[in-house]
Amino acid sequence: MASAHIWLELLSYVKALFEAITLGADIREQYKKHRRERDTLVEANRVSDVFSTFSDQEVQAILERLKACQDRFTKEGDGAAEDVVSVRYSKMWLTGMKGHSHQLMTGRTSISS
Repeated sequence: MASAHIWLELLSYVKALFEAITLGADIREQYKKHRRERDTLVEANRVSDVFSTFSDQEVQAILERLKACQDRFTKEGDGAAEDVVSVRYSKMWLTGMKGHSHQLMTGRTSISS
């Protein structure tokens, strides 16, 4: 089971990356902010339980793919946002999260809840 700590890293980075792309915010500062937020800490604990089949290595691999996207975005500018938002999002969350993307994004354990 992936630890809440590694989920905190991933969730904080996803939030920071989103804000960097949509708002032009500094990704490092946003990452630091989200790592301290109570909501992010609570969510990290929740997803650690919900996605208990993931190992630390699997979650770390997702985080590394996101960081590679951010690097590409930085180098290529706005055109790379499509890669980050569209291609990586669908690959990681829809297939990489083993069909549980709805749970992670909404906090629900089933679509009907």
